[in-house]
Amino acid sequence: MSKFNIIIVGCGGTGGNFIKELGRFLYRNSMRQYCRILLADGDLVEESNISRQPFLPQDVGRKKAEVMSEILQEAFQVSCEYYPEYIDSVSDLSKFEDKNMVMLLVGCVDNHACRKVMHDYFQSAESCFYLDAANEYSAGEVVAAVRIDGTELSPDRVHYFPEILEDVSVPRRWESCQQTNISSPQHLLTNLFAANILLKCTVEFLSGDEWEGGIYYFDTFKGFLRFQEV
Repeated sequence: MSKFNIIIVGCGGTGGNFIKELGRFLYRNSMRQYCRILLADGDLVEESNISRQPFLPQDVGRKKAEVMSEILQEAFQVSCEYYPEYIDSVSDLSKFEDKNMVMLLVGCVDNHACRKVMHDYFQSAESCFYLDAANEYSAGEVVAAVRIDGTELSPDRVHYFPEILEDVSVPRRWESCQQTNISSPQHLLTNLFAANILLKCTVEFLSGDEWEGGIYYFDTFKGFLRFQEV
């Protein structure tokens, strides 16, 4: 059976909820022994996160990646590593590669600067499965991209939203999550919706089911979900 290298970038509203449910799926599942999981996020837990992210009041002030790693290991007995820093370059991702494992990169970030790094990594990778989630208050998208043996079989988010490459903003790492949520508000239900789409795709990936590349458009409050192949 193949071994899987799962790198999750972003442990906040969407990423944290996805990680928690991935742990639940892998709990006492023989498949977990074939998974290496790495969580990457330089953010600290803030009190404002508690209402829509899977953290507790006692987690405030700690690195999100560390807390989520503990949840996977202590609550679900799933082995996990964490990188409590921001992903700023392709080399930050490359150092976690394992040529003997199938790579699944999962992006759950709220800025284009980090998405550009993951795009560049995907473009340079020999083989990589790449899920990228983005949402605002009620609506969003999850993109499923695939590269196999140097050939892009399904493109990443930049194909659908080329303006990502034109964005010259820097990551909002010096802005608190509370400030970010004021400027780009999200809702707990929307984060959960995006997380469940990521989980659905990841379960298919791990189970060896046919993995369709394309984009999922969704609107939580309208109960809307549409998948579009390239």
